[in-house]
Amino acid sequence: MIFLGIAAVVVTLVCAAACIRRLELACHPIAFDPLTWRQHLERGEDAELAQAIANVPSATWERELIAGLDTPNEELRTSLVNEQLQELDFRLARWERVPRVCASLSSSAGFLLGSLVLRFGLTAVANGLDEGDTINDIVLQAVNVAAFGVAGATFAIATQYRARKLVQAFQREADALVEVLEKRKR
Repeated sequence: MIFLGIAAVVVTLVCAAACIRRLELACHPIAFDPLTWRQHLERGEDAELAQAIANVPSATWERELIAGLDTPNEELRTSLVNEQLQELDFRLARWERVPRVCASLSSSAGFLLGSLVLRFGLTAVANGLDEGDTINDIVLQAVNVAAFGVAGATFAIATQYRARKLVQAFQREADALVEVLEKRKR
């Protein structure tokens, strides 16, 4: 029965790791933070920013946004900027459903494994194989195993809520950044 408890812990930890990855993707969809980028622009540090963006290999979104804003044709410029905003939306939505799936998986696995602990424990007591455990001990073991699943589900739900708030804030900052960049290019 100890293996069932270990299995519940493993499922919970894997789900927690996946949820943490979702938070990471929601926090850092692009290389440069839009709020910091905008603050540097407002201080007139355009050259330093351009150099930093050029030197960071993972700043592909930023480079393409700047290239789109530098396009002389207004219709093409609007199209390229909108394309980058759609790309940002795609990046922000990566692994969006993972915490929801992890909550379901973790709670289901916890309850399943807890019920198996209860079943195997009660069967062992009924057959006289395990005289050391009482029914109360077996029920407590089953509840403990199920609690790991509930803990994993709770963590996943909290992660989903936090990631949603981070994405909304990031989108607001990115929109404000694009407005500032567009005003500078006009």
